[in-house]
Order: sequence, then C-alpha cells, then structure tokens
Amino acid sequence: MGAINLSLDKVIRGSFWLYLSGIASNFIAYIYWLLASRFVEPTAIGDAATIIGAVSIIVGFFGFGISSGATRMFGRANGQNDRTSLSSYFVSTLVVSVAFQLLAAVLVLTLGSLFGLTFLDTTFIAVLIAVSGWSGIVTSLFSSTLQTSAIALASIISTILRLTVGLGLLYLGTGFVGIMVAFILTDTIYDVIMLFFCRKLVSFPRPTVAPIKEALKTGIPYWLPALVSTAGTWLGILGIHSLSGSYETGTYYIAFMIASIVYSLPNSFLGLMFPLLSGMEDGRKRATNRSIRLTLAVICPLAAVAIAYPYVPLSMLGESYVASSQALQILLVGCFVAPIAAGFSSLIYAYGKYRYVTLLGLATNIPRVALYAFLVALWGDNGAALTFIIGIFISLVAVYFMARKIGYSVGWSSPLVFASIPIAMAVIMMLTPINWVIGVLLILSVTLVAYARLNLITRADLNEIVTAFISQRRVEIIYPYAKYIMEVLYGE
Repeated sequence: MGAINLSLDKVIRGSFWLYLSGIASNFIAYIYWLLASRFVEPTAIGDAATIIGAVSIIVGFFGFGISSGATRMFGRANGQNDRTSLSSYFVSTLVVSVAFQLLAAVLVLTLGSLFGLTFLDTTFIAVLIAVSGWSGIVTSLFSSTLQTSAIALASIISTILRLTVGLGLLYLGTGFVGIMVAFILTDTIYDVIMLFFCRKLVSFPRPTVAPIKEALKTGIPYWLPALVSTAGTWLGILGIHSLSGSYETGTYYIAFMIASIVYSLPNSFLGLMFPLLSGMEDGRKRATNRSIRLTLAVICPLAAVAIAYPYVPLSMLGESYVASSQALQILLVGCFVAPIAAGFSSLIYAYGKYRYVTLLGLATNIPRVALYAFLVALWGDNGAALTFIIGIFISLVAVYFMARKIGYSVGWSSPLVFASIPIAMAVIMMLTPINWVIGVLLILSVTLVAYARLNLITRADLNEIVTAFISQRRVEIIYPYAKYIMEVLYGE
C-alpha cells in the first residue's frame, strides 16, 4: 500500500503541473479572446475554430495511435529505470510520427481544393499539421515520466506569446489571418521548448524499426477510438459552422473552451494514471478508485459553480457570447461522471485489454458522430453540447458491463454523492438573488465542509495531496497553524 501512496504522490504532483498548464493556458487563451473580441467579430473566431477542428481530426487520423503506444512504452521503460530503451522508444516514435504528419500536410496542400477549401485555409491547415501534429510524442514522454512541470512551462510561455503577438497582429487589423498566425506561433514555440527539455530525459540514438513496430502494435487498438473521440469532440463545432454559420460557431467555441478548463482535470490526473498503472504489478484497481474519488472531489464543485453562473465568463467577452450560456451548462453536466470512464480507460489500457479500450472509445463517440448533424440542425449549439455529453453517459453503460468482466468494482454511489451536494448548492444559488461572488464562495465552502464531514475526503487524502508538494517535515511545522481549519472541516 505504501508503494501505491508514493506513486499517487507523484501522480498528484504531476497532474497538478499538467492541470496548471491547462488552466493557465486556457485562462490566458480566455484573456486573449476577451481582448481579441474588441478587434474581431465571433465570425472570425468561428472560422479559426473550424480550422483547428479540421487539423485535430487530420492529425488524429495520421497519428495511427503512435503516441498512445509510445505512452505505454515510455511508462514501462521509466518504471524500470531503463534510460536506453526510453531514448530508443522516443527517437524512433518521434521520427515516424513526423514522417506521417508531413505526409498529411502534403496531401492537404495537394487535395485541399477538392474539398472546397480556399488556398489560405489549406495553407494554414497544412502548416499547423506540420508544426504540431507530432508534438503528442514529446508531450507523452514528459507525462509518462511525470516530468509535467516542463509541459506547464512550455504551455504557459507559448500561450503568453500568443496573447502578446496575437493581439498585436489583431490591433494592426489582420483579423482572421492574425488569429491563425498566432496559433502557428504558439505551437512552434511549444515544440521548441519541449524539444529543448528533452535533452535532460533522453539521449538521441539512431531510430530503429523494433520500437516503431511495437508502438504501432500497441497504439493501433487505441487509434480508432481516439480518432472517433477527436471527431466526436470537434464535429460539433464543424457541424455548427456548416449548418449555422461562423458567428454561432464562434460563440459556441468560447463556451466549449471554458468547459474544457473543467474537463481538463480528469484528463490530466487520470491520464497520468495510465503510465503509472502500466508499471504497477499490484494495486491497480485500488489506485484507480482512489484517483477517481479525488478527481470527483475537485471537478464537481467547479462544474457546479460554472453551471450556476455561466453568463459571468461569457459576458466578459461581450453580450453576443451570453447566448451560449445554456450550451455551457449542458456541456458541464458531463463533468459529474466523466472521471469514471476516464479512470476506467486508463485501467483497462494498463491491463493491455485493447479490445475493451476500443469498445469504450467507440461507445463514447459513435453516438456523438451519429447524432451531431441531427441535434445541431434541431437545436444549434445546445444540440452540439447535448450530443457531447450523451457520449459520456453512454460510455458508463459500457463501463458497467466491462467492469464486471474484469472483477472491478466501480463504486457507482460515489459520483452521486460527490455531485449531489454542489448541485444542490448551485440550484439554491440560481434561485436566490445573491451576488455571484458570494454565491461562488458559498458553493465551494459548503461543499468542502460537507465532503469532510461525510468523510468523502479523509484526512489521509488531504495529507497525501499536501505532502505531494510539501515535505512531511514542513507539514508538521505548519500543522499547528492549519489546525483550526481542520477542526472546522472535520468538526474535531
């Protein structure tokens, strides 16, 4: 059990940096759009979001699951402290990934006009594929070794650069072109910083065929569900662009970006569990359950706050964006159960049950792909948001049957208990004419005390989270000062 606690310490610390990078980059991106909305209309944002969505789908298709296979290989090599194999895996998978993405960029330049793309759109898509399509391999290296502070630093620096340079370009009147140039610059700087940090983790031997074959073998089972997942994420934006236009796409994209800040917590924490679980011989199920519980404790209050006051972040960009408030609320409903599927996915992948991984991914995203056109045509951005969360809830059905076959107890009551408290507070605040600042504080504080009093979050959990960042000796020093807070939380 001690080994599990030690490993979870590392995952908590690693996911903190990963989540920090997500929050920081998304927050800076929010500030960027907040200021950019003074220079461009939602139509320009919608056009840019459509290109980003197209790039994501193409990159996913030509990725062939290599980054997922590499993640498992990196985690295994790191768990065995085998730096030679880690270096070989990294260089080999990086080279083949770059080759595939360059091929994709060339095909886009050659065939883009056949799909009705303008020369400008085709150029931006090809360049973005070339500079960012392979970065998943580099990110996987740092995630698998839990060196996520490098990811945070690279994300924050590159996003700040987009903020400064992008706004400068928009001020000069470049419009849509300025937005896309800023995206390209952000991805390029991120890649440069990450490759620079790679020197501390790996050497750079010649690429070999064996690691490439292994990455493809272990990644292909994850490729199809990952591709469908990417399509399931971005088809909503592409569908709104096709059926409703650039304006509605821009407002929905901002709502989706805000929701992504909350969703990034299970993606970062439970995603990091995969390489850890791959290197564990025992205790995988216990570690997964505890990780899901800790994730729910954080994500549920955050989602409830955003559901209660969706108009607050949206209105800051302009009144036109408030129209997507309901879409944002719908998107956030899935946060209350998303950690279950995310944690289970990491567990079955670590067990090498690739067929289950494929089925879980398909169960989540095929309904999205099938329903987007119908629901977007029917309800616009609300339909896109509803389709997104339908996939999450359908995935729970797949988890239910798969978990029984591997003898894993999901603990279905936990999400219900963790969600009911902040949801109840959110409903009360929505029905009460109270300032949103006070409402946010009440939702968070009441939820925290309730979690502690009901022992949903134990003292041991808090101690583990704190000691992930502070040494035990320092914890003992500050404990007398934090004792009053603990008495309020636990009533002792």
